[in-house]
Amino acid sequence: MRHRWMTVLLAVSLTDIAACAGRSPSTAASPLQPTLVTVRNDNWLDAVVYAMRGASRVRLGTVAGLSTATLKAPSSYAPDGTFQLLVDPIGSNTVFMTDGFAVSPGQRVELSIAPSLRMSSVAVWSR
Repeated sequence: MRHRWMTVLLAVSLTDIAACAGRSPSTAASPLQPTLVTVRNDNWLDAVVYAMRGASRVRLGTVAGLSTATLKAPSSYAPDGTFQLLVDPIGSNTVFMTDGFAVSPGQRVELSIAPSLRMSSVAVWSR
């Protein structure tokens, strides 16, 4: 009887220790975190920036002319990390759309809006 009591006590103790151990925090970025898009607007016009996925788009925000802003693209919008950016300057009838690109968790996107819209560019960087 005493042997069985010790076995049960040992099993409960080991279960408690294993439950308290937990996992160490991960240094990688969570895939649920939004993608940060740094926009440098070298154009005189304020610009609205959209994330494009197929024929749909989601507004990320507005960047004032001759300024820089950091916008957040929701991770749920492009679960595989592939999308495009659309720049629509306020007061202009022209737009700029990037080619499609992929962003992995932990990477950041830099969008440069040039004075001549067609010279704008996008880059993806590791943090």
